[in-house]
Amino acid sequence: MKREIAQVNSHLETVTTLAIVTHERPDGDAVGSLIALAILLEKAGKQVTPVLIDRVPARFRFLPGYERVQKGFPTECESLIVVDCSEVERIGFDAKSLPRNVDLNIDHHPTNTHFGVINVVVPEAAATTEILFDLSSPLGLEIDVEVATSFLTGLVTDTIGFRTSNVTPKVLKMAARLIELGAPLTEVYKRSLNQRSFVAARYWGRGLSNLEQGEGLVWSSLGLDDREQVGYPGRDDADLINLLSTIDGTEVSLVFVEQHGGKVKVSWRSHGAVNVAEIATEFGGGGHDKAAGAVISGDLEPVRSKVLAFTKASIQVNPELVK
Repeated sequence: MKREIAQVNSHLETVTTLAIVTHERPDGDAVGSLIALAILLEKAGKQVTPVLIDRVPARFRFLPGYERVQKGFPTECESLIVVDCSEVERIGFDAKSLPRNVDLNIDHHPTNTHFGVINVVVPEAAATTEILFDLSSPLGLEIDVEVATSFLTGLVTDTIGFRTSNVTPKVLKMAARLIELGAPLTEVYKRSLNQRSFVAARYWGRGLSNLEQGEGLVWSSLGLDDREQVGYPGRDDADLINLLSTIDGTEVSLVFVEQHGGKVKVSWRSHGAVNVAEIATEFGGGGHDKAAGAVISGDLEPVRSKVLAFTKASIQVNPELVK
């Protein structure tokens, strides 16, 4: 990343006021990257506004500095940075509401569209926080316990507790260094992966009651009525997809979450050789080989039928796995 580091360093030397934004319905890597980079740049003397169209999810409100996150952009800024987004549309804001074009795009999704003036895209990284960790020292940015906690949260959540295939010795060494700096691994693991609210558990119950299986797939759907019935405040699946990914005998798991405005959020997880990022791309989404997503316009039932048909047609199912 020598060329990219030089570009980023040159850019940061010329600006004082910055806005940083990440994707809607944020996961731990998105929130961790957003907060960590904001703290790093503030300590370097910059005026930084971290922005998120949604509220920081409750399970990540243990992160130091989460209260700094704003729901809108400053009127003016000299630099706009996007983290952990494969495409600029994923931030959820209308392009006309952005204070300027994207100056810096930092991400690890293979389907990233390189929408920034400067693009630091490292698909082999386990999380965007891994990229930021690697950038910190060359850019002269000091990692303290607050930043280390956010970095570790991104790493833990995107690897589902160091269980994904992109966990390398380098990733584990990074985790060890963050723990040395004071990041509380036990707390991060508990709050971001294991602990959830009573409402989220009830939401899971609605999803599990809608569970279906066939032709190498397992899937569930969550409608607006499911969310309203249990009072779930988010627009996501409360990580139900990660539970479905543990079900034996499937090639691909999917969760369909109905959104307001006639849209459906679809999440895919692959358990074998199926590249679900390629499938998601067909529906305007993207992601990783083993984990991808898309937001598709349409009503829940027709979107689900179309996506299931395409996904089934895209995989070679092992007959022994089909029930």
